[in-house]
Amino acid sequence: MTTTIRFRALALCLALATPAAAAPLRVLAIGDSMTEEYAFELPFSAPASNPTNANARSWPELLRIFRPTEATLGPYESTAFIYGDLRNAGHEWNFGIPGMTTLNWFILINTDNPFDPPSGEPLGFSYYDTRRKLIDELVVAEAVVILLGANDLKQEYNDLFNNTETTTFLDGVRNRIAAIHDWVRLRRPNVPIVVCTLPDVGATPQISGTYNDPVKQASTRIKIAALNQSIITWAAGKAKPPAIARIDHLTNRIFDQQPFHLNGTLFNLAGDPENPPTRVFCRDSFHAATVAQALIANEIMGALEAGTGRDLTLFSNREILDDLLGLNPDQPYLDWIAMAGLIGSPMDQDPDRDGFPNLAEYLLGSPPGTFGNPLDGSFSPGGSLTFHPSANALRFGSLIAEESTDLSLWTPVPVSRNTVAPDGTVSITPAAGPKGFARLRAAPNP
Repeated sequence: MTTTIRFRALALCLALATPAAAAPLRVLAIGDSMTEEYAFELPFSAPASNPTNANARSWPELLRIFRPTEATLGPYESTAFIYGDLRNAGHEWNFGIPGMTTLNWFILINTDNPFDPPSGEPLGFSYYDTRRKLIDELVVAEAVVILLGANDLKQEYNDLFNNTETTTFLDGVRNRIAAIHDWVRLRRPNVPIVVCTLPDVGATPQISGTYNDPVKQASTRIKIAALNQSIITWAAGKAKPPAIARIDHLTNRIFDQQPFHLNGTLFNLAGDPENPPTRVFCRDSFHAATVAQALIANEIMGALEAGTGRDLTLFSNREILDDLLGLNPDQPYLDWIAMAGLIGSPMDQDPDRDGFPNLAEYLLGSPPGTFGNPLDGSFSPGGSLTFHPSANALRFGSLIAEESTDLSLWTPVPVSRNTVAPDGTVSITPAAGPKGFARLRAAPNP
């Protein structure tokens, strides 16, 4: 008996001495279908071959599945209509309501009479109950995310594109987002709030397929960018500024990065009936598919970190490809090495014995099965060493030029002696003084 008591006392002391892990950050979201769980958005989130089982995920679902110890949008309910308000089901603190515009939400938060639902609002009969539940849930939130505006832009895109929008439209969107923020701030004076910029819906294939005049598209992008900048400026002027999640970074990337890729794995923008993992948009070609939602999640987590001081782990490209999408993050390399007739040869192997392992050969654009030297010049006083990496391969990995005086301690060649010409040729020059040594370190991108 004495031994048992001593053991339990020791176990208790050890438990008390071990710091408890921080509970997940409690996040409440106010949004639309981009925030609702895709499990309940089956018309676009489920494949045509299995229309009752979504195979795309929204950012709240990605946090629940892959970051359960870091952030939570509350207990999860799978039974439809269990909340008795405009939430279909899903996370208790997720008020992502499909179809809602900033105007709908502005009216909802101002609906304070259960016997007087707003006229002209198809869902207005549930506004009061949703508002009441939202106020109740705000009490437990440690952070609030407001992600709205995509539906506003979608509804008015024809006018924006043709320059026939009302003069008050864009300011009205910003002002309503500001009003929703202030409504939350009034009830939770100190809670960190994240306000998201608007995605430019002109980047979606559903919109760009019709509105594709390049001059008008460019002018519309400028208008939406100005709206987002006005939101950022407004936020900076608040006494307690909200953190900003730059959702527009995603749509800018979709516009400007051709082709769209993660670490060299290529993605198709247009939706497909089966929602394969290599699509940026779901089958309706409007809603962000899992890869895009992961990038949205990163913007939101980054803003939550800034607003709360909590450490959240953003999704790396390799994690998105592997864990979220079920793709092989090394596929670009594997395709290249197979085309060279060396199927499956590892990155660190040197089958032609020229001193350059396969990954370095890939990044340098040199053949892995043929002895050769892709470097020119010399790393000696008065000289320079040059090489021309493959721009496509550099999507997958990086080449870091390093130098040493003793072949033991290696440091990156400083930018002042590491230049890149317009054609992509890299030149590194040694520091003045005794002759040194240089090497290239090749690594897959994270």
